[in-house]
Amino acid sequence: MKTIRFKCYAACCMAFLGMGCTASFEEYNTNPNQMEMWEIGPESLLENLVFKEFECLLHRTWYINGELIQYTVSGSSLNAFHRYVISNGVPSDHWATQFQWAATADHMYRLALEQNDVNCQAIALTMRAFCMAHCTDGFGDVPFTEAFQGRDGLAQPLFDTQRSIYERLYEDLELANSLYDVSKSLKSPSRDLLYGGDMAKWKRFTNSLHLRLLMRCINRDGELGISERIRSLVSQPTLYPLFESNDDNATLFYTGVVPFVNYFKNTTYENFTTYGRRASASFVDRMAAIGDPRLSIYFVRRGDAWGGYPSGEPVDETTTTENVANLNWEVLAQSTSPFSVMRYDEVLFLLAEAAQRGVIAGVGAEEYYEAAIRASIGYWHGVDTSGAELPESVIEAYLQNVAYDGTLRCIIEQKYIALFWCGMEAWNEYRRTGYPELTIGSATSNDHILPTRFEYPVNTSTTNPVNYAQAVARLAESWPGGGDNMRTPVWWSLQAARQSQKP
Repeated sequence: MKTIRFKCYAACCMAFLGMGCTASFEEYNTNPNQMEMWEIGPESLLENLVFKEFECLLHRTWYINGELIQYTVSGSSLNAFHRYVISNGVPSDHWATQFQWAATADHMYRLALEQNDVNCQAIALTMRAFCMAHCTDGFGDVPFTEAFQGRDGLAQPLFDTQRSIYERLYEDLELANSLYDVSKSLKSPSRDLLYGGDMAKWKRFTNSLHLRLLMRCINRDGELGISERIRSLVSQPTLYPLFESNDDNATLFYTGVVPFVNYFKNTTYENFTTYGRRASASFVDRMAAIGDPRLSIYFVRRGDAWGGYPSGEPVDETTTTENVANLNWEVLAQSTSPFSVMRYDEVLFLLAEAAQRGVIAGVGAEEYYEAAIRASIGYWHGVDTSGAELPESVIEAYLQNVAYDGTLRCIIEQKYIALFWCGMEAWNEYRRTGYPELTIGSATSNDHILPTRFEYPVNTSTTNPVNYAQAVARLAESWPGGGDNMRTPVWWSLQAARQSQKP
């Protein structure tokens, strides 16, 4: 049995992947008297894994996702993400954190195997798939088969293709689903910040994530048999239970007691809103035009009318303050403000899309679509701190305003609104579907193309040059003018799928 210290092991995993961010590494080298890696239980890793992964995505949804997808526009001239000016520190941090917590999940899985803990195996596989999906979705090809082997001296891992990564993710989630013993809880349920040791809820999260990742590759249906996989999953609800209500959401409810507090607790109001992120004009206008009851939960109006900054325009057009709505500090940034990485409404939108595409039969797309909107409104009304009533008549009127018209566009435009404050999902969906249609600002860089991927961290070309070069060569082959830039689409995207079908 190996006797490598866990903390040192994790640091090795990070080092071999060529991380660009090392700010969080101190914790890996501070206690020389730590237990050996095989002496700790897998549950001991779960608490920090969930808390830190959610914290990373909470920061990222505010910091970069909202700027790319036109939910928000920075109120500071120092930040130009909405103009697609993105330094390599941003993708380096994304790479570092996702691999860090994927490595932790991988270690948790190996510990659970050693100790024959099937529920911890299933949770670890789910979290590893969750983290690795975020990594490949951001960059395309990344290490996976040879990842997490720094302890064995493998410092230059191969970059797996995105297709092979997704095939592996599907296998892992199938395995996770088969492992759960829902009659049992964890030995220490309090370590499970997400579901309190409820394995039935974890199983629903595993399969809901599986559905998300299957639909991610729907543009490659013919290559991976995605439609058949979705039909199999959806048609067997006993075998593959999905989210059934907002009670099943993958939502972290912060206790407000240090350390389990919302990331933005120590951020000033001004840095979160006025100088941080404020409403995008296109998003506010979209919601106001259809009378969306979530608008006043997402944002706070300033002045007599709703307004926002134009995305991607010159500095002088995005630094005025008159009538520009602020992010809702009271709802989003208090010490106990919850954060979700996947919700019930998303599952319903996925089912609506599957029905609209003819992938599944039975319940119609319109029924799923309306249920998804209700679920999203219900969730946000539940976390609204204003105490405002939400009469059924308001919801009914809204459903009439956004009546289903039979198109994918209709579904994704509503899904776009619902995915606010949910990690990087809105950016992923835009690249997958091309919706919603967004006006690209005149002051944007990147050839006025909304970024299609992140550039690899700079140091990957020096720490792993051969495998980095092979990954970049595949990017170049996949797209005219392709390469390690923010204009080459990832394999599962609508653009890449269409390109592959050209003669």
